[in-house]
Amino acid sequence: MKSLNLKPYGKNEISFYLAVEEYLLSTCQEDVFFLWDLQKSIIIGRNQLLAAEVNVAYANKIKAKIYRRPSGGGAIFADEGCFMFSFVSKVVSKAEAFKKYLDLMVNAFKKLGLEVYFSGRNDLMFREKKFSGNAYYQNENGSVLHGTFLFATNLEDLVKAITPDNEKLISKGIKSVYERVINIGEHLSMTQSELMDYLLEKISESEKMFFLSELDYQKIKQLEKKYKEPSWIYGQDPPFTFQNENRFPWGKITIYIDVKKNKVTNLDIKGDFLLVEDLEEFKKAFIGEEFTCQAFTKILEKKSIDEYIMNSTNEQFLNLIFEEEFCGKHS
Repeated sequence: MKSLNLKPYGKNEISFYLAVEEYLLSTCQEDVFFLWDLQKSIIIGRNQLLAAEVNVAYANKIKAKIYRRPSGGGAIFADEGCFMFSFVSKVVSKAEAFKKYLDLMVNAFKKLGLEVYFSGRNDLMFREKKFSGNAYYQNENGSVLHGTFLFATNLEDLVKAITPDNEKLISKGIKSVYERVINIGEHLSMTQSELMDYLLEKISESEKMFFLSELDYQKIKQLEKKYKEPSWIYGQDPPFTFQNENRFPWGKITIYIDVKKNKVTNLDIKGDFLLVEDLEEFKKAFIGEEFTCQAFTKILEKKSIDEYIMNSTNEQFLNLIFEEEFCGKHS
């Protein structure tokens, strides 16, 4: 096995590392291990509904970008106190990949004096607490096993970013996470950077470490673009119906939106408000458009809601759907 050293590129977006995986799958004939040096992010699984898994308002508040990965599994919060890893391989047996590669991780930590172990839930554990969650995917070129390492992650941010905005749920979630999850850095006499260097060298023979060529890097940057596309991040969502309501000084309003592949297929508005004009033309303006704050804002620049509902404002309409933190100054 070879280790790819990405240190010359510093911290990167999740999309970059996903592109590295894809590139290595199609080009390497030998197993490759590499580490992800992260910026604050949320990564959802391939088949997850983003709106149900991520507290988008809180994610924007702490400036955590959202990405979708090709593998399954649950939503992950990662910050600068966390790093990730990938094993890119020709092995296409999930059980074999987990056993083969996570054993390498276990052995590396045991050499540091930590009795870590692999649980049946695809996690790496220490003192009966999880510090690494892992996922797997494969295609015609081979497979990828990747996972997280909690070193000094802000666990309250972790809970709030991937828990619905409900104070009782958040409070319970924080308590539960502290009971089940552990930052491995609390039990090591080395920095996060030193641990990353150690793993990069121990997982493969140091003489097998290699770097990207400039051509490799440019090809990876091209591949990265698709992992930043809204159609990839949001368009993987299954069809769903959005509903929300609120009462404003001008009346109660309830909005219903059907979405498929992040495009609005139907929009309806009900309430006890007073009409200026019939709403049919207003509602039709959103059909076929992306279900994003940016797209809705552009429509409202041409068809302001106060032309249809008396005394209403575009800001109130947007915040009803996307929430103030998400659709306000961060849009």
